[in-house]
Amino acid sequence: MKRFLILLLLLCLPLLTAGCNLEQAPTLGDAKQAVCQSLVALREGTTRLTTISPDTTVAELRNVRNNLNTLVEAARTANTVMQSQAITDMVDAYGNFSRTLDGLNPDQRVGDAAASLQTYSANIVSALNRAYDSLACAQ
Repeated sequence: MKRFLILLLLLCLPLLTAGCNLEQAPTLGDAKQAVCQSLVALREGTTRLTTISPDTTVAELRNVRNNLNTLVEAARTANTVMQSQAITDMVDAYGNFSRTLDGLNPDQRVGDAAASLQTYSANIVSALNRAYDSLACAQ
């Protein structure tokens, strides 16, 4: 259900801005609300990333990543309005995580790459928490 809502949000963003004049343009508050919703879903989705060990399978992590891709893209897109450095940092850390994961054999465990993946995961979670706090999403 969350995936559907986020996908719907991504599909509606161009519609919200298409043909807008200044009076109809989405407000900064609307953008903030969309980003906060994405961050909440991302924070929930990244909990699996905090438990990476050498025994974690690459296939498991790729599945987790596939579930997060839409949410990360939604946050990145909404950040074009918000311009939050913490969200930019999260997207960058996610990219590093993803590239490292792509270099691993999907039929094996992460093994020695666990340390790098753990570092990138910690950076993702830390940046998400900073973004959530800096945008005052809890308020």
